[in-house]
Amino acid sequence: MPVIPNKKGGQRDQEKTPVINIVIIGGNKGGTTLVELLHEDPNTNILGVADENRVAPAMILARRLKIPTTTYYAKLLSLPKLNFVIDTTGSKEIRSDLARCLPESVELISGPAARFMWHHLIQRVKRKETLEEMLFQYQSIYDLGLKLTANQNLARILFYTLEDATRLTNTHAGAVTLYDERKNQIYFGAAKGFSKGLSRKTRWKVQKGGLTSMILNSREPVIVSDVHQLSSFDNPMMLNEGVRSLMASPLIAEGRIVGILYVSDFVVRKFTPREIGLLSLASGMAANIIDKAKMLETAMLSSITDDLTGLYNHRYFTQCLANEVGRAERYRLNFVLVMIDIDDFKLYNDTHGHPKGNVVLRQVAGILRDHCRAIDVIARFGGEEFSIIMPETTSEKVFPVIDRLRKEVSLFPFEGRERQPGGCVTISMGVATYPANGDELRLLIERADAALYEAKRHKKNCVVVSDIPAAGKEKMPDSGHRGIKR
Repeated sequence: MPVIPNKKGGQRDQEKTPVINIVIIGGNKGGTTLVELLHEDPNTNILGVADENRVAPAMILARRLKIPTTTYYAKLLSLPKLNFVIDTTGSKEIRSDLARCLPESVELISGPAARFMWHHLIQRVKRKETLEEMLFQYQSIYDLGLKLTANQNLARILFYTLEDATRLTNTHAGAVTLYDERKNQIYFGAAKGFSKGLSRKTRWKVQKGGLTSMILNSREPVIVSDVHQLSSFDNPMMLNEGVRSLMASPLIAEGRIVGILYVSDFVVRKFTPREIGLLSLASGMAANIIDKAKMLETAMLSSITDDLTGLYNHRYFTQCLANEVGRAERYRLNFVLVMIDIDDFKLYNDTHGHPKGNVVLRQVAGILRDHCRAIDVIARFGGEEFSIIMPETTSEKVFPVIDRLRKEVSLFPFEGRERQPGGCVTISMGVATYPANGDELRLLIERADAALYEAKRHKKNCVVVSDIPAAGKEKMPDSGHRGIKR
């Protein structure tokens, strides 16, 4: 037993608080609250609970807690060591009967005194629940903070933020959208619970007076219990997805809007104060980390992308190609390398000027982006040349895709195209496959470059697929390409 010093400097045993033995009469709400709280009190011992209704809430709870119960309260009044009887029934007859039958050593608490005790205990319950709620919120946000700060990858940070936000608010869908202040646009960073078509719509303008504008101008979560009842809700994407309720919190870092954290449901619902508080805490925690990750990603992208077209630059492309050669060799995979050149681009520049030529370069880059796979690496190789790494495929399999790229460029309404040969801007393409046409980086580039040269020499606006084997001569005669031409 712990000891404490006495006033004279010695030590004495800590006095033990005596246990109070009680009986509770009444199985209503008040009786249930008393059983629940006093059962947890180490200095209180509930000897029994009585109510004429065996399935009253307090009776059910008492049996679950292994506390004796009875439908006849008189059986409990003569229990040894009984100190208090608490009557929560509010019945004058029972109170009179208890006052008459109780031994002098037992105190009766009933009427106003019982109500006072019940009210006092209710306040204790509320304080306890409030404390537990605060602890839950802090623990949840602390756990989220650990996951976010352990990552520098923006995609993972957005994923963890959305996963925790939907879990903490008991919602089935949601999104983290990012805000481009310069263009006044919103775009998806992460989405959950929606169709794939929704997340593919990457950007949209913030409309004045719309819901997105309202959220961006707010400093607290915006709650919509039923989108059908909100006249300003005119988002066809969300309506098509079947969203009926949502809660959204702006992501604000150092006074700047970074984006919006949404949680959504497909039924009409009211969000609880706890859910609102958790979303607010989660968005506050995530905003600064997302902002820093965005800045880091922007800095990294600027070092590996071409300023004009937004595609990868030559240096990064060479690095990716070397990595792909190593990966393909290790796992015995094929991949395709495509070299692309805009036909008669010097003529276009001489005719229309370099600024218009830059526009063409950006537009061709956009066509390549729109029609290649997500796993393909597209780069500006230099000048009017582009290149594509297409992993885990062969030239035979991807030829329809490559030829479609050629056709899309020839059909695109470039400004001044009518003054180009053939009345359109076109591209020529050379294709080589690893390892069939080259089993090392230098050789593969040479094979694809030679195929491109053959396409330019042949008649332009065509695709030539190399048929020189990896062990073939490095300098190929003109007839060495029997590739497909268009």
